[in-house]
Amino acid sequence: MKRWLLVCLAVLSMVALLTGCGSDTAKQGKHMNVGLYWFGETLDPTHEWDAWTLTRIGAGETLATVTPDMKFAPQLADSWENVDPTTWKFHIRENVKFQNGTPMTPQKVKESIEYTMKQSARSAKAVKIESITVDGQNLIIKTTEPNGSLLSSLTEPAFVIMDTADLKDVATKPVLTGPYKIKSFTKGETIELEAFADYWGGKPGLDSVTVKDIEDNNKRAMALQSKDVDVIQKVDSANRSLFKDGFNIQDISGVRVFMLKMNQTAASPLHDKDVRNAVAHIINYDSMAKIIGNGSTPGAAPFPPSANLGYDTIANKATTDVAKADQILTQVGYAKNANGVYAKDGKELSLTLAVWGKDTSMYEEIQQELKQAGINVTLKKLQSPDEVDTLGTDGFDLVERNVITMSTNDPYWFLSLFYKTGAKSNVGGYSNPQVDALIDQLSVTFDQNERSTIAKQAQQILVDDVADIYLLYPSATVVSTNKVKNVPAHPIDYYLLTKDSTIE
Repeated sequence: MKRWLLVCLAVLSMVALLTGCGSDTAKQGKHMNVGLYWFGETLDPTHEWDAWTLTRIGAGETLATVTPDMKFAPQLADSWENVDPTTWKFHIRENVKFQNGTPMTPQKVKESIEYTMKQSARSAKAVKIESITVDGQNLIIKTTEPNGSLLSSLTEPAFVIMDTADLKDVATKPVLTGPYKIKSFTKGETIELEAFADYWGGKPGLDSVTVKDIEDNNKRAMALQSKDVDVIQKVDSANRSLFKDGFNIQDISGVRVFMLKMNQTAASPLHDKDVRNAVAHIINYDSMAKIIGNGSTPGAAPFPPSANLGYDTIANKATTDVAKADQILTQVGYAKNANGVYAKDGKELSLTLAVWGKDTSMYEEIQQELKQAGINVTLKKLQSPDEVDTLGTDGFDLVERNVITMSTNDPYWFLSLFYKTGAKSNVGGYSNPQVDALIDQLSVTFDQNERSTIAKQAQQILVDDVADIYLLYPSATVVSTNKVKNVPAHPIDYYLLTKDSTIE
């Protein structure tokens, strides 16, 4: 009898233990760990470029979105109409809730857009909105002038729609509309998310998500290889061999460019176009593409071939030719001194290259190439990309930039932000009245073929001016375990997780 009682107690204990385990498993549900290469300083959509993280992690949404085949598609607006050159009508999707349960009304959308414009000068400049009025379920947007880029500008993640009545935690937990709701944010470390049960698009494919900030390429690859994460963005060539059986690699032609912006003010030797041209001919573009790897292609113009803006027709694209660089510098009065360094009027040609990423291997290679050719280069380490726009033209000669050229599926955003005279991100002080005029013309042109023609003309002038050095065009890459489903690579890499993303 005693033995029978002990057996019964043991069985009951095992049942209780198994039941408990089952409860923990059910509570955990489908969880995905994601490794990103950059977070941003905050999760405030209006702060610098931090909103790009919000669309990557499936937390934030805009009125319209861009599909992988680079087409505009409805999101929080289910239709829109360009009524006249300065009037747009957006029909706001019904039955959408914010992640705090508040209904997303046209009035709420209006308040969100207006808040973004107030907090972000670059966003306000892009949309050129004069007024927004609510007409039933529609928003009527009036622009200060014809703006052919309004729709594309509103797809930029800074314009994710948020509940501006609940801003107390906007830097860490903005209240948005996406399938995943932010639970916590630890700067430079993790973002924890949970499925938003009332998501307008249906039940999300995951119950929870942990997003990790892993900026080092090797550490990010090792995290996936060891299954510490399930999916990552970006992997370099050296680490691709880690991912064979049991992994899935997706590559797609991207619209991003790695470039060096050049200081063209009188404070820098690069004020001289001939010096800029010489520097551009020293850099080995094939080497740059190999360092980044992953199907990256050597750069030569602002827009990559995938942007369909006449890349193959652009003349005078920079190529590696050290002998030509020497000829150019000699013609403008430079000669190598006893140290093997180019000098003019007794002053050596020395440049400061400002970099901000944790992986500086490509920029160290550039430093060595220029040094071997006879140009001194000092690397200046910045703490974050946010510092670039406030660097000041006396703080650098060359500065690292890594930019999506068609982030809103339109060339205007990139051209106006980086090449318009006086624009915030035009940190090198580039100025050409012809380019300014073309950017202005692009703004008021609605026909897509005409817009492409204008962008091609601007691109040719930028190349002729040696406005910047275009190092390479990386592919957009997503690598995951085979258990991950529906996390596609997108040409615009601030799109990643969706409602359909899941894990087996």
